[in-house]
Formats: sequence, C-alpha cells, structure tokens
Amino acid sequence: MPRGVTAALVGLVPLGPTRHLSWPPNAGGSFPSVESSHEAHLTDASQLADIEGGVSRDVVTAEIRVEQSLQTVRYGPAAIYGGTVTALLIISLDWRGVLDSYAVIPLGALFLMQLPMLRSYLGLRNRPRPERVSRRHIRRIEGYAALQGVVWATAVVLAYTEFSQVDALVVSAAIFVWAYSSAAAYSTMPMTSSVFVVPMVVATFVSLGVHGFVEWVPLFVLFLGTAGGLVFLIVKNWHATEAAVRLGETVKQQSETMAKVSGQLAKYISPELYQKIFSGEQRMEVAATRKKLTVFFSDVVSFTDITEQLESEELTALLNHYLTEMAVIAGDHGATVDKFIGDAIVVYFGDPDTLGVKEDADACVRMAIAMQRRVREMGSEWRERGVERPFEIRIGINTGYCTVGNFGSQNRMDYTIIGSEVNLASRLESSADVGGILLSNATHSLVKDWVMAEEAAAITVKGFARPIDTYRIKGIYDELEAEGRLIHHDDAGFRLTIDHVDMSDADRVEAVRKLEEAVDELKG
Repeated sequence: MPRGVTAALVGLVPLGPTRHLSWPPNAGGSFPSVESSHEAHLTDASQLADIEGGVSRDVVTAEIRVEQSLQTVRYGPAAIYGGTVTALLIISLDWRGVLDSYAVIPLGALFLMQLPMLRSYLGLRNRPRPERVSRRHIRRIEGYAALQGVVWATAVVLAYTEFSQVDALVVSAAIFVWAYSSAAAYSTMPMTSSVFVVPMVVATFVSLGVHGFVEWVPLFVLFLGTAGGLVFLIVKNWHATEAAVRLGETVKQQSETMAKVSGQLAKYISPELYQKIFSGEQRMEVAATRKKLTVFFSDVVSFTDITEQLESEELTALLNHYLTEMAVIAGDHGATVDKFIGDAIVVYFGDPDTLGVKEDADACVRMAIAMQRRVREMGSEWRERGVERPFEIRIGINTGYCTVGNFGSQNRMDYTIIGSEVNLASRLESSADVGGILLSNATHSLVKDWVMAEEAAAITVKGFARPIDTYRIKGIYDELEAEGRLIHHDDAGFRLTIDHVDMSDADRVEAVRKLEEAVDELKG
C-alpha cells in the first residue's frame, strides 16, 4: 500500500479538538501558601511516580492514534501517485484485456477513490496537530483501507483472466513491491497495512496458480517467503513504533514535571540567576568574583512593635502582600533579589547582568522611589481595611565593589554578596528617615543629574577610615518642577535649582539679589 492510501477518511471524519501546549515556568507572582505548596509537592511527587512506573498503555495508545491520523494526511500525495501509476500500468499492458475482463470497472472505482484522498490532503495538511483522535476514527480509516484492498484484488482477479503470462508476472512484481513499501511506510498502522495488502497479495498468488502462470509448488514457496517477510516487517515496525511513542511520552512527562519543579525553584532565587543556572551559564560551585554593584537595603520601621499589635495570620498576610509588591517592582527594574530577612529586603544591581555602573545606580534609585510610593499607596489601602498601623520603610543605597558568588559547602550553597560596601548599604538604611531614601556619596554622584538630594549627616562605618557623606533624596527634578515645587534648569555650562517652596521671605530676597548679580555679570 503506498503512503497515505487511507487519507480519504481523514477528510470524511472530523478530527478532535486541537491545542498548543506550552510549559514555560512561571517565576513571578505571589508567594505560595503552605497549603498550595503542599499540593504542588504532592502533584510533582505523583507525576514522578508515574514516570518511574512507566507510561500507561492508554497514553501510548492515544498517542499512536494521533500519529496514525497524521500519517494518513502526510502521505496522501504518495498514495495518490502509487495508486494511479499501478492502475495505469495494468491498463497499458493490455488495455483490451482490461475492457474484455471488466477489470476497468474496479480500476475506474479506484481512480474515483483518489479524489477524496486528494481533498483530505489539501484540506488538512496545514492543520495543527490534534490533541486526540477517537478509536472510531481509526476504525474507519482501516475500513476504507480494507475496501481499497478488496477493490484492488477484484481488479487483479479480473485482469488476469485476459492477461498473458508476461503481463501477469509484471503486474505481480509491481504488487509485491507495493505491498512491501506500504508495510515499511506505515509503521504506525499494522492493521491498516494488513487489510490493504492481504487481499491484493492473496488474489495475486491465487490468480497466478489458477491460470497456470506459475506452478503451484514454487508459487507456494514464494507465497511463504512473501507473507513471512511482510509479517516480520509489520510486526517489527509496530514494536518500534510503540517503543518510540512510549519513550516520547516519557520524555514529555519528565519535561512537564521538570518544568513544574523548576517553576517552584524559581520562586526561591532571582529570575536572572534562575535563567543563568538553567541555561548552563552559571556553574554550581563554591566560587566568587569582585564586581561593582549598587546595593539596596530596606526594612519596615518598628516592625517588632507592629508584630505585637497584630494577630499572626493578619501579620503574615500583610507581610506577604508587602514583600510581593516589592518583589514585583524589583523585577520590573531588573534587580536581583538577594534575600528576604523577615521584613528586610536585600537587592542589588550589576550581577548576573549589568547595564553599566551608572545605569545600574539609576535603576536602583528609581526602584527605591517606586517602592516608597507603593508603600504609601498600600498604607492608604490598609487603613481603609481597618489596619491601624500600616508599614513604613527606610531605604539605604550604596555603590561599590563587592564580592558576589556562591558561598557555602559543596552540598549547600547560597548565591549572595558580601563586603564592606554591603555593610555600608545596611548602615545607610538604618540611618535613613522614616519613609526616606539615603544614598552614599558614590551613588549620589551617579544619579545627581536627575535626582534632587540634600546632604545629610555623615556616618561612621566599620571598615572605612573616614566618615561617609550621605544624601537624602527629595525627589526627581522633572517631577518636582512639573508640580511647581522647584525651578530647575540644567544646560551646558548652566545649572539652576531653586527650591522656592521651603524658602522664607528673607531667603527669597537674597535669592533674587544673587540672581540679579549673576545677570549683571553675564551682561557685563
């Protein structure tokens, strides 16, 4: 049977619904509860057990039916070509004998049977892979193949009544080749191949013997060889198909399980580090490097007092809500979340990927401003829900060289940052005002062109020989100017910033005098 000989039924019987499968792990979102984590664990464990025990027979059978349905469409052109060429061969050898024997009738019927096969191929060739195919659908394909086999057998029996010995042997050789090629091509469809091939082969051998074209004894030996070869080929291909489908389903289930497990693991490490690990770029060994990073520390003001005023369930809900919102903002700005320490958050920019030292500092400060704004919004939301004391946070940011990498043992390690610059960021956070952001001089120098900050008290930090100059963020120049709270101009060779909202009348008079002096100098 040529490839795709049963494709006609694919056009006659609708396929099942289709879908596109995707399993990218979800590394973002809210933090799982204990119950949801436990359910996920049970689901993953049960799937692993299923894989270890092997893929079920029902799954393999269903997948094979899908492959069989696809094969009837995929090999449609080969089926049409093979059937047409074989029929034309019979007619060309003795067209008068075909007419006299009435073999033209089944041959004409076979030509007509090519039309639905062609329609099926043209209509279904670009459709997506079906999710499932019914058993009835496959049975109809097999029934159509059997019908074609019987029609071919009828044509052979009738034609041989008028054919010469040479013509009969030529047709017989063509049929044997066709039978073997069909069995080889349709490795996933043993029943379809059998019901098509058997009527043709049996009719051919019987006709050769009945009409005396070949002696019965050698004909019987040839029949045994042909039948044995076909049976061996069909059975061998079927077992290979089952093994291949079982392996494919096993790999598919393992991939789906690994995707779910990796999705759970992604919630324990930063998305950037997660991508590096699973792409093979990050080696899992105890090692570290020195990089210039911008480090961020924050914590909730008077968190200990708040814990004493709230029930544990309410506190847990508020804390998870707060940490989730902060993690989302950190992700939006490309930060690497190092860890959550109770109510404290440690974040850094510059590893595993960096946009540049200045760009990393810009992103970190913008993130900090966005976090403070979101915390204030959450405070208003919580007050409406009856929370008497919403969270307020302090933030400290520093830029400097840190040691970053895997720390720990060969069995358990943590990807984190250490060094005096990290300690400085922590000290800046503890020294910041409630609801404020405190920058080190190193960070301020990188962002001062767009951030308005006032100098705060210097702090002394262990590991630094001199006191550290600090700067308290007041806002973003463009936003303050748009709100009418600031006069700000920054051009080449000219920089003017006037915070007139907080100026007294005397300060305003003095500012005008100095501006007039500057104007006179420029004119003179």
